[in-house]
Amino acid sequence: MKPLTKAEEQVMMVLWDLGQGFLKDIMEHIPEPRPHSNTVATLLKILIEKEFVEYEVQGRNNLYKPRVSKAAYGQKSINQLVKGYFEGSPAKLVSQFVSDNKLSQEELESLLQQIKNAQNNQQ
Repeated sequence: MKPLTKAEEQVMMVLWDLGQGFLKDIMEHIPEPRPHSNTVATLLKILIEKEFVEYEVQGRNNLYKPRVSKAAYGQKSINQLVKGYFEGSPAKLVSQFVSDNKLSQEELESLLQQIKNAQNNQQ
């Protein structure tokens, strides 16, 4: 799976939220300042080439649909982040959040419980 540029990711976020949409629908949901519709059409073409989006012709318009789920892209992005910046260690990523005070005590306890549950399910 190829990485997305910020502009491509913005279009994908709209498509993920909508589930599907025509160019005009996508344009309406892109936050201000909106790029020109030709720019968004070009981004959709690139996303089709990258196999993130598919379309079906309906009359004179294309109905665009995501081919890659938000969860799948997020998982791939996190894996690349961990590999590139945290020496492949998810623990170092979590440790960074802890040292930056980005995780509360409750969130840490919830993570610990998830780890315990996952281990119990594997046994």
